[in-house]
Amino acid sequence: MARSGQAPATKRNGRAKQSGKRVATQPDRPAEAGTRGQLEYAYQRLKDAIANGIYMPNQRLIEAEVTQALGVSRTTLRAALIRLHQEGLIEIEVNRGARVRAFGLDEAVEILLVREVLEGLAAVLAIEKATEDDLVALRGVVEEMKDALAVDDVRRYAILNHQFHKIILDAADNEIVARFLGSLQYPLIRYQFGSILVPGRKDQSLAEHQEILAALEARDPVAIERAARRHVALVRDAVKNAGGPLP
Repeated sequence: MARSGQAPATKRNGRAKQSGKRVATQPDRPAEAGTRGQLEYAYQRLKDAIANGIYMPNQRLIEAEVTQALGVSRTTLRAALIRLHQEGLIEIEVNRGARVRAFGLDEAVEILLVREVLEGLAAVLAIEKATEDDLVALRGVVEEMKDALAVDDVRRYAILNHQFHKIILDAADNEIVARFLGSLQYPLIRYQFGSILVPGRKDQSLAEHQEILAALEARDPVAIERAARRHVALVRDAVKNAGGPLP
């Protein structure tokens, strides 16, 4: 994922990706470029809304409401919904419209197995690329996580947890890893939130994030992969113990 204020096609060193061969093409006509731009906008906004829990599993996506929220036409929204359906993020039912796909417990556990490997890889990649600004941001998030737990603000803690991992993923600066992790995020929203309610899990979770941060500060690839993978493995155990998603 690109950082805020940074063009998606631009790498952290400021150089844009170049294709291996130049292909002569005709310039886009304004109407065509505008249509594609609106579709991409609607697709990305809706995908982010699902990933961030604005639209929850099993929630119906009412066209009139979503088009108004996004400021796009129904035609553009339908094209975006088809794309999300092809990616497995939503289900489209005849005469009933679209709804966010829900995942069962067994599938969530399997997703966490894959996520464990990818989170470990992202953490290792971040070792070489994380800046001092990244470390400062992570330290700040961990302090806010402590404050959230002190007042038992679980929802705030969940948001901060997402921020923590996003900083590391951005620092890793690997488009493929980011894409796969992004696709694995939204099915787990309710399960991960429910897992934090397992007795003793909140304090344990904070300690795991502190361990990941310490390994990153030490620039220790072995320690950070172990810490990152252990964190996701323990989330998986907590999800199993919780027995299901948050109602």
